[in-house]
Amino acid sequence: MDHEEAFVSVFIVPEKRTRYLEFLRKPKRRAEILDRLCHFFDFVPQLATPITRGSGLASSLRKRGAGSTVHVIGGKDGFDGRDMPLDEAIDEAMTDPGGVVVSCIPGQLALYMQEFPPGDTYILSSKP
Repeated sequence: MDHEEAFVSVFIVPEKRTRYLEFLRKPKRRAEILDRLCHFFDFVPQLATPITRGSGLASSLRKRGAGSTVHVIGGKDGFDGRDMPLDEAIDEAMTDPGGVVVSCIPGQLALYMQEFPPGDTYILSSKP
């Protein structure tokens, strides 16, 4: 299972999973789902922990098991869909005006940064 499928299968509310998976796989429809990351909180609330947006994000993720490479969902062209170093992904997400998910461990650990402003930020974790 890839990062995106695992992310949707665990962190997106069950009633929206099919639509997310279908649209993420289709280039012409992908933008619609990525736009939802800017404005809507379609995540399982019990798996989302608010965290302050700032310089300690990478450290917080590493403490929870994040490795050096992550997968990005959302953000500007050229950023979405890339695998990249954790620190670089967070730096890019901090400057991206859109909603961004940084998937650290498929279906287990991710960072969600909402469109800025308001810029709410959450760690999504399937492990307590």
